[in-house]
Amino acid sequence: FYGSTSVSSMAMSADGSKVVLVTQSYGSQAALVNGAIWISSDSGVTWTENTTTGSAKKWISITCSEDFTKLAAVVRDGNIWTSSDSGATWTENTSTGSGKDWRGIISSADGTKLVAVVNGGNIWTSTDSGATWTENTSIGVKDWQGYIAGSDDLTKMTMSHFTSNGSNSYIWIGSTSGGVPTV
Repeated sequence: FYGSTSVSSMAMSADGSKVVLVTQSYGSQAALVNGAIWISSDSGVTWTENTTTGSAKKWISITCSEDFTKLAAVVRDGNIWTSSDSGATWTENTSTGSGKDWRGIISSADGTKLVAVVNGGNIWTSTDSGATWTENTSIGVKDWQGYIAGSDDLTKMTMSHFTSNGSNSYIWIGSTSGGVPTV
């Protein structure tokens, strides 16, 4: 990965043998223009670009289950994408509405629970590997960033967000009840 391309997010199988990452490329005036999904099956020695998602996208965050069978990624100003075959094929989920400023996504160890955040929006959760999504409005609209961490079962999580004017940042720490983040 070189030139004006940078890695925006990466994830790894529990044994470290499989790695996935998403890249971003920048055009004039540092505008994010496109990116790609890259997968390695030999601990990062060699990489293959995944082209099954069509044209280049503004990939911003990616996650995987510990066995690497289930992957999920978010596209800035786009949608959520999921794979249940180690990234061989991908499905775009448009049920959350298109054009969201997605910033981060995390997965439970088994890949069934997913949490994704929107900058200037809410937290979204899935308990079926990304087939369906629920918007959580209880915490309120925040300028969520891509800094998300969670326990293996996502019963405990931490996320960061900025104030509306961007002058301060906060860390949200909470737990989930039935897959829904609570404070």
